[in-house]
Amino acid sequence: MSTAGAVRALRAHVETWRPYTLWYVGLVGLAGAAVAGGHDPWLLLSAWAAPTAGWLGGHYLGDYFDRDLDAGSKPHRPIPSSRLRAGTALWCGSACFAALGVLAVLGGWGTTVAALLAACGIVAYSRWFKARGIAGNLVRGALGAVALGYGALAAGLAPDREWAVPVLLALAVAFWSHDAMSNLVGALRDIDGDRAGGYRTLPVGRGVPAAVRTVVALYAVTIGAAVTAGLLAEPGTRMAYLATVLVVLVTGVAALAPLVARRDGMPVLVALRAHSVLVVERVVLASAAVGLGLGVAVQLALALPMVLLTWLAQRGMRVRHELGPPVAGLTLATHSRLPLEDAP
Repeated sequence: MSTAGAVRALRAHVETWRPYTLWYVGLVGLAGAAVAGGHDPWLLLSAWAAPTAGWLGGHYLGDYFDRDLDAGSKPHRPIPSSRLRAGTALWCGSACFAALGVLAVLGGWGTTVAALLAACGIVAYSRWFKARGIAGNLVRGALGAVALGYGALAAGLAPDREWAVPVLLALAVAFWSHDAMSNLVGALRDIDGDRAGGYRTLPVGRGVPAAVRTVVALYAVTIGAAVTAGLLAEPGTRMAYLATVLVVLVTGVAALAPLVARRDGMPVLVALRAHSVLVVERVVLASAAVGLGLGVAVQLALALPMVLLTWLAQRGMRVRHELGPPVAGLTLATHSRLPLEDAP
Protein backbone atom coordinates (compact mmCIF):
# COMPACT_ATOMS: atom_id res chain seq x y z
CA MET A 1 0.00 0.00 0.00
CA SER A 2 1.33 3.45 -0.91
CA THR A 3 1.81 6.16 1.68
CA ALA A 4 -1.18 8.04 0.29
CA GLY A 5 -3.28 4.88 0.47
CA ALA A 6 -2.21 4.23 4.06
CA VAL A 7 -3.09 7.79 5.07
CA ARG A 8 -6.45 7.47 3.32
CA ALA A 9 -7.19 4.20 5.14
CA LEU A 10 -6.12 5.64 8.49
CA ARG A 11 -8.38 8.64 7.99
CA ALA A 12 -11.29 6.32 7.22
CA HIS A 13 -10.72 4.48 10.51
CA VAL A 14 -10.43 7.73 12.48
CA GLU A 15 -13.69 8.97 10.94
CA THR A 16 -15.34 5.72 12.01
CA TRP A 17 -14.08 6.21 15.57
CA ARG A 18 -15.79 9.65 15.73
CA PRO A 19 -13.12 11.13 18.03
CA TYR A 20 -15.53 13.81 19.19
CA THR A 21 -17.56 11.11 21.00
CA LEU A 22 -14.65 8.93 22.10
CA TRP A 23 -13.95 10.33 25.57
CA TYR A 24 -17.41 10.27 27.04
CA VAL A 25 -18.18 6.60 27.66
CA GLY A 26 -14.79 5.93 29.26
CA LEU A 27 -15.47 8.78 31.67
CA VAL A 28 -18.82 7.18 32.54
CA GLY A 29 -17.13 3.85 33.29
CA LEU A 30 -14.49 5.66 35.33
CA ALA A 31 -17.25 7.49 37.21
CA GLY A 32 -18.84 4.18 38.20
CA ALA A 33 -15.55 2.92 39.60
CA ALA A 34 -14.82 6.22 41.36
CA VAL A 35 -18.21 6.51 43.06
CA ALA A 36 -17.99 2.86 44.18
CA GLY A 37 -14.69 3.69 45.89
CA GLY A 38 -12.06 2.42 43.48
CA HIS A 39 -8.59 3.97 43.77
CA ASP A 40 -6.22 1.43 42.24
CA PRO A 41 -4.81 3.05 39.05
CA TRP A 42 -4.95 -0.14 36.97
CA LEU A 43 -8.52 -0.83 38.03
CA LEU A 44 -9.55 2.72 37.14
CA LEU A 45 -7.78 2.40 33.79
CA SER A 46 -9.68 -0.83 33.08
CA ALA A 47 -12.99 0.84 34.03
CA TRP A 48 -12.20 3.48 31.40
CA ALA A 49 -10.72 1.20 28.72
CA ALA A 50 -13.37 -1.52 28.57
CA PRO A 51 -16.35 0.75 27.79
CA THR A 52 -14.18 2.66 25.34
CA ALA A 53 -13.33 -0.56 23.49
CA GLY A 54 -17.03 -1.44 23.33
CA TRP A 55 -17.85 2.08 22.10
CA LEU A 56 -15.33 1.79 19.26
CA GLY A 57 -16.64 -1.64 18.38
CA GLY A 58 -20.16 -0.24 18.33
CA HIS A 59 -19.14 2.43 15.82
CA TYR A 60 -17.56 -0.12 13.51
CA LEU A 61 -20.49 -2.51 13.70
CA GLY A 62 -23.05 0.30 13.51
CA ASP A 63 -21.50 1.54 10.28
CA TYR A 64 -21.36 -2.05 9.02
CA PHE A 65 -25.07 -2.64 9.64
CA ASP A 66 -25.98 0.83 8.30
CA ARG A 67 -23.90 0.54 5.14
CA ASP A 68 -26.91 0.22 2.82
CA LEU A 69 -28.72 3.12 4.52
CA ASP A 70 -25.58 5.28 4.35
CA ALA A 71 -25.06 4.39 0.70
CA GLY A 72 -28.23 6.31 -0.08
CA SER A 73 -28.12 9.16 2.43
CA LYS A 74 -24.41 9.53 3.34
CA PRO A 75 -22.33 8.11 0.48
CA HIS A 76 -19.29 10.10 1.65
CA ARG A 77 -18.86 7.96 4.76
CA PRO A 78 -15.97 5.45 4.91
CA ILE A 79 -17.80 2.24 3.94
CA PRO A 80 -20.11 3.57 1.17
CA SER A 81 -17.23 5.58 -0.31
CA SER A 82 -15.09 2.39 -0.40
CA ARG A 83 -12.40 3.96 1.77
CA LEU A 84 -13.13 1.26 4.36
CA ARG A 85 -14.17 -2.24 3.33
CA ALA A 86 -17.29 -3.58 5.02
CA GLY A 87 -15.41 -6.75 5.98
CA THR A 88 -12.66 -4.69 7.60
CA ALA A 89 -15.23 -2.78 9.65
CA LEU A 90 -16.78 -6.06 10.79
CA TRP A 91 -13.37 -7.47 11.73
CA CYS A 92 -12.33 -4.31 13.61
CA GLY A 93 -15.62 -4.18 15.48
CA SER A 94 -15.22 -7.82 16.48
CA ALA A 95 -11.63 -7.16 17.62
CA CYS A 96 -12.82 -4.29 19.84
CA PHE A 97 -15.47 -6.55 21.34
CA ALA A 98 -12.81 -9.20 21.94
CA ALA A 99 -10.72 -6.62 23.85
CA LEU A 100 -13.81 -5.72 25.87
CA GLY A 101 -14.37 -9.41 26.59
CA VAL A 102 -10.82 -9.98 27.84
CA LEU A 103 -10.96 -6.99 30.18
CA ALA A 104 -14.41 -8.02 31.40
CA VAL A 105 -13.41 -11.62 32.17
CA LEU A 106 -10.35 -10.40 34.06
CA GLY A 107 -12.65 -8.18 36.13
CA GLY A 108 -14.87 -11.05 37.29
CA TRP A 109 -18.40 -12.28 36.74
CA GLY A 110 -20.05 -8.89 37.30
CA THR A 111 -18.06 -7.11 34.62
CA THR A 112 -18.50 -10.10 32.32
CA VAL A 113 -22.30 -9.85 32.60
CA ALA A 114 -22.15 -6.07 32.06
CA ALA A 115 -19.98 -6.50 28.97
CA LEU A 116 -22.36 -9.11 27.54
CA LEU A 117 -25.29 -6.75 28.10
CA ALA A 118 -23.40 -3.93 26.40
CA ALA A 119 -22.41 -6.07 23.40
CA CYS A 120 -25.95 -7.38 22.96
CA GLY A 121 -27.34 -3.86 23.29
CA ILE A 122 -24.96 -2.45 20.68
CA VAL A 123 -25.77 -5.16 18.15
CA ALA A 124 -29.50 -5.08 18.91
CA TYR A 125 -29.66 -1.32 18.47
CA SER A 126 -27.71 -1.30 15.21
CA ARG A 127 -29.37 -4.37 13.73
CA TRP A 128 -33.00 -4.01 14.87
CA PHE A 129 -34.02 -1.28 17.30
CA LYS A 130 -32.61 1.79 15.55
CA ALA A 131 -35.52 1.66 13.11
CA ARG A 132 -38.17 1.21 15.82
CA GLY A 133 -38.92 4.64 17.23
CA ILE A 134 -38.39 5.50 20.89
CA ALA A 135 -37.48 1.89 21.66
CA GLY A 136 -34.30 2.35 19.66
CA ASN A 137 -33.38 5.53 21.54
CA LEU A 138 -33.97 3.84 24.90
CA VAL A 139 -31.89 0.79 23.96
CA ARG A 140 -29.09 3.06 22.79
CA GLY A 141 -29.39 5.15 25.95
CA ALA A 142 -29.14 2.09 28.17
CA LEU A 143 -25.52 1.64 27.08
CA GLY A 144 -24.49 4.65 29.19
CA ALA A 145 -26.07 3.11 32.28
CA VAL A 146 -24.36 -0.21 31.54
CA ALA A 147 -20.99 1.55 31.24
CA LEU A 148 -21.53 3.13 34.66
CA GLY A 149 -22.47 -0.25 36.11
CA TYR A 150 -19.41 -1.84 34.52
CA GLY A 151 -17.12 0.61 36.27
CA ALA A 152 -18.84 0.10 39.62
CA LEU A 153 -18.64 -3.69 39.29
CA ALA A 154 -14.99 -3.48 38.29
CA ALA A 155 -14.18 -1.56 41.46
CA GLY A 156 -16.50 -3.29 43.88
CA LEU A 157 -18.25 -1.32 46.59
CA ALA A 158 -15.83 0.02 49.22
CA PRO A 159 -16.89 -0.56 52.86
CA ASP A 160 -17.01 3.18 53.57
CA ARG A 161 -19.28 3.98 50.61
CA GLU A 162 -22.77 3.24 51.96
CA TRP A 163 -24.03 6.26 50.04
CA ALA A 164 -22.69 4.96 46.72
CA VAL A 165 -25.53 2.59 45.76
CA PRO A 166 -28.35 5.18 45.63
CA VAL A 167 -26.01 7.65 43.96
CA LEU A 168 -25.09 5.10 41.30
CA LEU A 169 -28.76 4.31 40.69
CA ALA A 170 -29.56 8.01 40.23
CA LEU A 171 -26.57 8.46 37.92
CA ALA A 172 -27.65 5.41 35.90
CA VAL A 173 -31.01 7.07 35.27
CA ALA A 174 -29.26 10.33 34.37
CA PHE A 175 -26.90 8.77 31.83
CA TRP A 176 -29.61 6.49 30.41
CA SER A 177 -32.01 9.36 29.77
CA HIS A 178 -29.25 11.67 28.51
CA ASP A 179 -27.91 9.13 26.02
CA ALA A 180 -31.43 8.35 24.80
CA MET A 181 -32.07 12.08 24.43
CA SER A 182 -28.88 12.84 22.52
CA ASN A 183 -29.47 9.83 20.28
CA LEU A 184 -32.92 11.21 19.49
CA VAL A 185 -31.42 14.61 18.66
CA GLY A 186 -29.16 12.75 16.23
CA ALA A 187 -32.25 11.22 14.63
CA LEU A 188 -33.64 14.73 14.08
CA ARG A 189 -30.62 15.34 11.88
CA ASP A 190 -31.19 12.24 9.75
CA ILE A 191 -34.92 12.33 8.97
CA ASP A 192 -34.79 12.18 5.18
CA GLY A 193 -32.21 9.42 5.03
CA ASP A 194 -33.98 7.36 7.69
CA ARG A 195 -37.34 7.77 5.92
CA ALA A 196 -35.84 6.74 2.58
CA GLY A 197 -34.19 3.72 4.20
CA GLY A 198 -37.41 2.58 5.89
CA TYR A 199 -36.24 3.46 9.40
CA ARG A 200 -39.24 4.40 11.55
CA THR A 201 -37.43 6.64 14.00
CA LEU A 202 -39.51 8.84 16.27
CA PRO A 203 -39.13 11.97 14.06
CA VAL A 204 -40.09 9.91 10.98
CA GLY A 205 -43.06 8.19 12.60
CA ARG A 206 -44.42 10.91 14.89
CA GLY A 207 -42.98 14.10 13.41
CA VAL A 208 -40.41 16.64 14.55
CA PRO A 209 -42.59 18.45 17.17
CA ALA A 210 -43.34 15.20 19.01
CA ALA A 211 -39.67 14.22 18.89
CA VAL A 212 -38.61 17.60 20.28
CA ARG A 213 -41.10 17.30 23.14
CA THR A 214 -39.64 13.88 23.94
CA VAL A 215 -36.12 15.34 23.87
CA VAL A 216 -37.10 18.00 26.38
CA ALA A 217 -38.81 15.45 28.66
CA LEU A 218 -35.78 13.16 28.63
CA TYR A 219 -33.50 16.07 29.40
CA ALA A 220 -35.67 17.03 32.36
CA VAL A 221 -35.31 13.46 33.67
CA THR A 222 -31.53 13.71 33.17
CA ILE A 223 -31.19 16.87 35.23
CA GLY A 224 -33.58 15.65 37.92
CA ALA A 225 -31.65 12.39 38.32
CA ALA A 226 -28.28 14.17 38.23
CA VAL A 227 -29.34 16.58 40.99
CA THR A 228 -30.72 13.68 43.02
CA ALA A 229 -27.34 11.94 42.79
CA GLY A 230 -25.64 15.05 44.13
CA LEU A 231 -28.04 15.42 47.04
CA LEU A 232 -27.47 11.79 48.01
CA ALA A 233 -23.67 12.02 47.83
CA GLU A 234 -21.38 12.70 50.75
CA PRO A 235 -21.08 16.40 51.64
CA GLY A 236 -17.38 16.69 50.80
CA THR A 237 -17.87 16.58 47.03
CA ARG A 238 -21.51 17.61 46.81
CA MET A 239 -21.17 21.35 46.19
CA ALA A 240 -18.59 21.08 43.40
CA TYR A 241 -20.70 18.41 41.72
CA LEU A 242 -23.93 20.43 41.91
CA ALA A 243 -22.13 23.52 40.62
CA THR A 244 -20.98 21.48 37.62
CA VAL A 245 -24.52 20.19 37.06
CA LEU A 246 -25.64 23.82 36.92
CA VAL A 247 -23.10 24.44 34.15
CA VAL A 248 -24.42 21.33 32.41
CA LEU A 249 -28.00 22.61 32.69
CA VAL A 250 -27.17 26.03 31.24
CA THR A 251 -25.27 24.41 28.36
CA GLY A 252 -28.05 21.91 27.72
CA VAL A 253 -30.73 24.61 27.62
CA ALA A 254 -28.61 26.57 25.15
CA ALA A 255 -28.33 23.43 22.98
CA LEU A 256 -32.02 22.54 23.06
CA ALA A 257 -33.60 26.00 22.81
CA PRO A 258 -33.03 26.23 19.01
CA LEU A 259 -34.70 22.84 18.56
CA VAL A 260 -37.79 24.04 20.39
CA ALA A 261 -37.83 27.33 18.48
CA ARG A 262 -37.45 25.65 15.06
CA ARG A 263 -39.46 22.48 15.64
CA ASP A 264 -41.93 23.32 12.85
CA GLY A 265 -39.26 23.89 10.19
CA MET A 266 -35.89 22.78 11.46
CA PRO A 267 -32.78 23.25 9.27
CA VAL A 268 -30.46 20.28 9.34
CA LEU A 269 -27.60 22.24 10.90
CA VAL A 270 -29.78 23.34 13.81
CA ALA A 271 -30.10 19.70 14.85
CA LEU A 272 -26.43 19.06 14.10
CA ARG A 273 -25.30 22.04 16.17
CA ALA A 274 -27.55 21.06 19.06
CA HIS A 275 -26.06 17.56 19.06
CA SER A 276 -22.55 19.02 18.84
CA VAL A 277 -23.13 21.06 22.00
CA LEU A 278 -24.64 18.05 23.79
CA VAL A 279 -21.58 15.96 22.91
CA VAL A 280 -19.42 18.46 24.83
CA GLU A 281 -21.98 18.92 27.61
CA ARG A 282 -22.16 15.22 28.40
CA VAL A 283 -18.37 15.07 28.86
CA VAL A 284 -18.78 17.73 31.55
CA LEU A 285 -21.63 15.72 33.14
CA ALA A 286 -19.56 12.52 33.18
CA SER A 287 -16.56 14.36 34.65
CA ALA A 288 -18.79 15.69 37.43
CA ALA A 289 -19.70 12.11 38.34
CA VAL A 290 -15.99 11.22 38.43
CA GLY A 291 -15.50 14.14 40.81
CA LEU A 292 -18.06 12.69 43.23
CA GLY A 293 -15.67 9.81 43.83
CA LEU A 294 -12.20 11.21 43.17
CA GLY A 295 -12.56 14.91 43.95
CA VAL A 296 -12.78 18.12 41.99
CA ALA A 297 -9.05 18.25 41.16
CA VAL A 298 -9.24 14.94 39.26
CA GLN A 299 -12.51 16.06 37.69
CA LEU A 300 -10.95 19.22 36.26
CA ALA A 301 -7.76 17.42 35.22
CA LEU A 302 -9.89 15.09 33.10
CA ALA A 303 -12.65 17.45 31.96
CA LEU A 304 -10.58 20.34 30.62
CA PRO A 305 -8.43 18.38 28.12
CA MET A 306 -11.28 16.08 27.10
CA VAL A 307 -13.65 18.98 26.45
CA LEU A 308 -10.91 20.65 24.39
CA LEU A 309 -10.21 17.47 22.41
CA THR A 310 -13.93 16.95 21.81
CA TRP A 311 -14.37 20.52 20.59
CA LEU A 312 -11.31 20.36 18.31
CA ALA A 313 -12.35 17.01 16.83
CA GLN A 314 -15.84 18.31 16.10
CA ARG A 315 -14.50 21.47 14.55
CA GLY A 316 -12.18 19.49 12.32
CA MET A 317 -14.45 16.72 11.05
CA ARG A 318 -18.03 16.73 12.38
CA VAL A 319 -19.86 18.58 9.59
CA ARG A 320 -17.96 16.75 6.87
CA HIS A 321 -18.68 13.36 8.45
CA GLU A 322 -22.40 14.04 8.82
CA LEU A 323 -23.15 16.11 5.72
CA GLY A 324 -20.31 15.34 3.34
CA PRO A 325 -17.67 17.57 1.77
CA PRO A 326 -18.54 21.22 1.06
CA VAL A 327 -20.84 21.82 -1.90
CA ALA A 328 -19.64 24.33 -4.47
CA GLY A 329 -21.34 27.67 -4.02
CA LEU A 330 -22.94 26.68 -0.70
CA THR A 331 -21.52 28.28 2.43
CA LEU A 332 -21.98 26.87 5.90
CA ALA A 333 -24.22 29.81 6.79
CA THR A 334 -26.43 29.11 3.78
CA HIS A 335 -26.41 25.40 4.57
CA SER A 336 -27.67 26.10 8.09
CA ARG A 337 -30.82 27.75 6.72
CA LEU A 338 -31.80 24.82 4.53
CA PRO A 339 -34.73 22.70 5.76
CA LEU A 340 -34.07 19.03 6.34
CA GLU A 341 -35.48 17.93 3.02
CA ASP A 342 -33.26 20.32 1.01
CA ALA A 343 -29.92 19.78 2.72
CA PRO A 344 -27.33 17.79 0.74
